[in-house]
Amino acid sequence: MLNLRRIEAFLAVAEAGSISHAAQQLDLAQSVVSRHVAALEQALGTRLFERTGRGVVPTDAAQALAPRLRAALEDMQRATQAAAEWGPEPGGTVRVGLVPAATRPLVGLLYQRVAERLPRVRLQVVDGFSNALEERLVQGELDLAVINRFGGTALRGEERLAVVPTQVIGPPGAFAPPPAEIAFRQLADLPLVLPSRPNALRTALDQLARQAGIVLKVMVEADSTLTIRDLVRQCGLYSLLPRQMFDDELSAATMSAARLVRPELPRTLALVSGALQADSAAVRAVAHEIRSLVPTPPVRALWC
Repeated sequence: MLNLRRIEAFLAVAEAGSISHAAQQLDLAQSVVSRHVAALEQALGTRLFERTGRGVVPTDAAQALAPRLRAALEDMQRATQAAAEWGPEPGGTVRVGLVPAATRPLVGLLYQRVAERLPRVRLQVVDGFSNALEERLVQGELDLAVINRFGGTALRGEERLAVVPTQVIGPPGAFAPPPAEIAFRQLADLPLVLPSRPNALRTALDQLARQAGIVLKVMVEADSTLTIRDLVRQCGLYSLLPRQMFDDELSAATMSAARLVRPELPRTLALVSGALQADSAAVRAVAHEIRSLVPTPPVRALWC
């Protein structure tokens, strides 16, 4: 008889080429994985793997069956998710994407809210820059995302959560104590570390630089906020990010910040739903919790 665990075990072994590696990925004992594979072979009436000195190799039958079994597994997982919608309260997995500017303090508070109010919902959180999150929404890999829109407005169909000023973040002592300010034209004199294109921040900065008639000195491109932080702290570079992303470092004076002015570059944190998942009760419930957290003091203290 076919079941999900046997199919999962078969696919894991086929991908890993090893029962022991598959067992580690599935967090199961090797003997359990072996029994699942043996039971599937018996149910299908064919051998699925040949043993070698380095592990196992899928047979011709296994290679032919793998795409169909993967599709069947995905169908069953979707059916399980859909069935959860018919329960007494929302349930299932909700995949949420967050830009770095939205992660603090939202992710911890959202987890607490969901655990308390939506016990049958499991969060799957992904962080990344806006372009990557939007692509995953389009591909159906995310249900919700909080992304950046520059200029203070959200696009049609998106919900504006907050407008956050952009700060120039620099090494310790680079700026006077808050509320320090720096004009956009002064960026031409600073060595910058910025995300690589395509990126919403880079697009906005490139447009403003052309309008101001300056060239930005981008010394390093980095698509990780941790890398950007380390380059600012250790190498004397500068970046343009919301203050809340580095609140601990700024409080400890290991970094400094100045508000970007003339012109300002406000970033809108917008809530976006994946088109295919928008009608899910669990997704709607998590979206409601995100909205309800924005006015709370912990979020407003960092976002506004």
